[in-house]
Amino acid sequence: MDGQVDRGLAFLVPGPLDTPTGGFVYDKHVIAGCRAAGLEPRVLVSEGAYPEPDDTTRRHVADLLTELPDGTVLVIDGLGLTGLAAVLAPHTDRLVIVGLIHHPLADETALSRDSRARWIKREAAALRLTRGVFVTSHTTARRVSEILSVPMDRIRTVSPGVEDLPDLAFRHRPRPHGPVRLLSVGTLIPRKGHDVLIGALAELKALDWRLEIIGAARDAGHASSLKALIDMMNLSDRIALRGAVDQNELDIAYRNADLFVLASRHEGYGIAYGEAVRWGLPVVGTTAGAIPEAVPEGAGRLVPPDDRDALRDLLGDLLNDPEKLAGLASGARAAASGLQTWTTTGAVFAEHIKEIGSWAISQPIG
Repeated sequence: MDGQVDRGLAFLVPGPLDTPTGGFVYDKHVIAGCRAAGLEPRVLVSEGAYPEPDDTTRRHVADLLTELPDGTVLVIDGLGLTGLAAVLAPHTDRLVIVGLIHHPLADETALSRDSRARWIKREAAALRLTRGVFVTSHTTARRVSEILSVPMDRIRTVSPGVEDLPDLAFRHRPRPHGPVRLLSVGTLIPRKGHDVLIGALAELKALDWRLEIIGAARDAGHASSLKALIDMMNLSDRIALRGAVDQNELDIAYRNADLFVLASRHEGYGIAYGEAVRWGLPVVGTTAGAIPEAVPEGAGRLVPPDDRDALRDLLGDLLNDPEKLAGLASGARAAASGLQTWTTTGAVFAEHIKEIGSWAISQPIG
């Protein structure tokens, strides 16, 4: 191609764009950014048991691909890419296939060593079908290069954004009396570390706090184990598992909270951390993956992943000292105005798409 997207643009996403996870939120906004730039992307939605789609899903995707004109730039979300490699392979000569990797599949936690090695091998093979890769953080760019063997000159980093800043005047009012309201937003899967957070808070029963956990139960077994853990530690009157909520309810939860806490074991970026800062919320998180990229300096405090004692001590320090919590909150409010918006993210993504010929050159990575 000559450097411009003149034969069409398509996105293949592994589920509805309104799915309430960070990856789908990102996909939705970069697609909107491409539309705003006049690229008129076609959105191909393929629901299935990703990242291991069944034969029916593969046949559906194969039918979708045959409808794309030659020369179409096809951006495929990394959750679907690896499981669809065999379907994509026959199209590498006629389509410009580009991966969108939120984090390598092997970086999902709770995998055995053999499973991790298998995912690395499979995802690296799938990426060899692409002309290049978009990633959401510099951390993920390094991981994709190091473990999936993608040359750095074929990788473009486009960080997530946030919606326009709300009026944060309400944050300047004194915090009402009563328990400190903690909020955690993340899908109920092992990688999000909710079990670590629950364990840390179980040792802080003497302090006055309440925790609201919002996130879809994508792993039903893990969600059940979290509920059992809360019950076992006699915290059912302190911790509420709310499941997935609509955007209005989520905004209310951010607005009403005093402190955002998410003890993730890994994040390819961590959109929820930035959203918390957007709402002027101080953040407690971990140093795992790209979280330090998502939490602006002064807006939060980070501890090592899976370190329940360090998390307990940090939370206890903030809950015991209103001035320290207020100082961190002030830092979050100051950082909010410097956050990148989704409009900027979408525009940057679109510019890279327009320049696809200059960085994806003429052959797939493999």
